[in-house]
Amino acid sequence: MKTVKLALVAIVILIALTSNLAIGQTAPKTRFTENYELFVNETSLDSKTKEKELVAFMGEPSKKVDYPSGEISYFYEEMGLVFFSKDGNVKGLGVNFNWDGDEKFPEKTFSGTLSLGEVEINKETKSKGFSANQTVAFDCPFPLMCFSKDREAKIKCTAAFKETNLTQVVFVIQ
Repeated sequence: MKTVKLALVAIVILIALTSNLAIGQTAPKTRFTENYELFVNETSLDSKTKEKELVAFMGEPSKKVDYPSGEISYFYEEMGLVFFSKDGNVKGLGVNFNWDGDEKFPEKTFSGTLSLGEVEINKETKSKGFSANQTVAFDCPFPLMCFSKDREAKIKCTAAFKETNLTQVVFVIQ
């Protein structure tokens, strides 16, 4: 009888831990507004966002990489996201759609939604989808690269393509 109770307690604990992990690792809703503001699950990211705040609202990363430059990457592999930080502040967000071998990005495809203004972006989006965006203006000087037009904005967005496939979208926070 004692072993049955212990087994039941262990199962309850395992379920509680698993559901806590699942809640902390939900599919992220990412928005880049016409005012060049960036939100992940309704949490604003800007130049004042601290690494600790990031981990508090995203949960523990699946991998953390320290680079000689002082930059730290926080990988959320299952979500297809990576956050970049330096000097304790979040400096950027990388969203992977079709991995091209770049090890600074997760291999998994982004599991959430990404909106640039009114336009939702997905792994099928082509560069024309960026250049046609009416709420957040983009330049696509050549088919493999698009970037937000406002070069003075505090947050800039760049999209990279391999052949015609969207590989990554990167937000750089200044």
